[in-house]
Amino acid sequence: MAVSVGLIEQIIEKAAPRSWAEEWDNSGLLVGSSSHRVDKLLLALDGTTKVVEEAIREKAGIIIAHHPLMFKPLKNLNADNPSAQIPLSLLRSGISYYAAHTNLDQSVLSSSRTLAVMIGLQKTEYLAVTANEKLFKIVTFVPRDAVEKVRLSLSAEGVGAGITDGEHSDSYAECFYQTEGMGTFKALEGADPAIGEVGEVNRVEEVRLESIVQERDLSRAVRALHKTHPYEEPAYDLIPLKNTGKPRGYGAIGVLPETVRLDEFWERFLSKLPQVLPREYELSSIRLAGDPKKKIKKVAIANGSGSSFIHKGIFQGADLYITGDIDHHGVLDALEADMAVGVLGHFLSEIPMIRSLYEYLKAEKALNGVEMIISNENKTIWSK
Repeated sequence: MAVSVGLIEQIIEKAAPRSWAEEWDNSGLLVGSSSHRVDKLLLALDGTTKVVEEAIREKAGIIIAHHPLMFKPLKNLNADNPSAQIPLSLLRSGISYYAAHTNLDQSVLSSSRTLAVMIGLQKTEYLAVTANEKLFKIVTFVPRDAVEKVRLSLSAEGVGAGITDGEHSDSYAECFYQTEGMGTFKALEGADPAIGEVGEVNRVEEVRLESIVQERDLSRAVRALHKTHPYEEPAYDLIPLKNTGKPRGYGAIGVLPETVRLDEFWERFLSKLPQVLPREYELSSIRLAGDPKKKIKKVAIANGSGSSFIHKGIFQGADLYITGDIDHHGVLDALEADMAVGVLGHFLSEIPMIRSLYEYLKAEKALNGVEMIISNENKTIWSK
């Protein structure tokens, strides 16, 4: 069953809001229309010419990629402009293109988090925290017999879940508070009240239903409230809170269950890596720098370009820093600080994120009728 591109956007941005993207980034729908309907999607790390040709062959209506097609505005769509070739091909074929870049890097779907789980890191935190979730208190007033329906609809949009920055926050959901009282209103001419009469002051036994919601879930929660509340104009309050929710950021850092030699850990890491990859890839881009006999306990991970976060790893006392790519002097700085460095190559460090995104979308009931595939054409650029 075909769904709108807009629905796919909403589902992705529920996990990785576009507002999280860096100012210089170009995440979001880059080609196509939110109203366009598709019944097949293709996921890829990069939107290359071969990936677009694959999407055409597969009759996919949208490409969902990590990397944007363009970071700078195109001055024209001239057929002689090399930078315009891929957008033109997409437009001619009626294929949309959506990119989730630095917003996805900061989400729970990031490769850094996936690799952290794979190696069994404990006490895992973000390597570089960028912000904490803003929280709102949402309060509404509901007739008794409609309370459960409204409560469940709000819960489905994340209200009452993950509402503190504590370590046990994810262990609780559907957290609400209810108090009973008397609501009054006078419906004027033209109104169609669900309860009471037009022109009279009506008194209704109502329940004050309140909870906390993360800012990223707020608009969906309000829509759910309007959809399920029996009143044609439900009353509700949205109150910004000083307390903050869960942090978000780049990378991951944590400790291994036990101290282990670097060479033993790396051998174990390489044996497990295929478990989080969509398929078999060339692994020749992988490098390791450091004393093989070095004991490691704390590990830092940053998928993609890791040079800007290497000093975060050093400062936080990591024994090993795993990343996608890093410059020569960054590796020297790490080794001088007695921190080993594992380099996977940009592609291998980020392709686990595409698998995570695929599994996230597959689990979404609203997309049950949509066929999903991961690109066969995306692969590491290094052959040796």
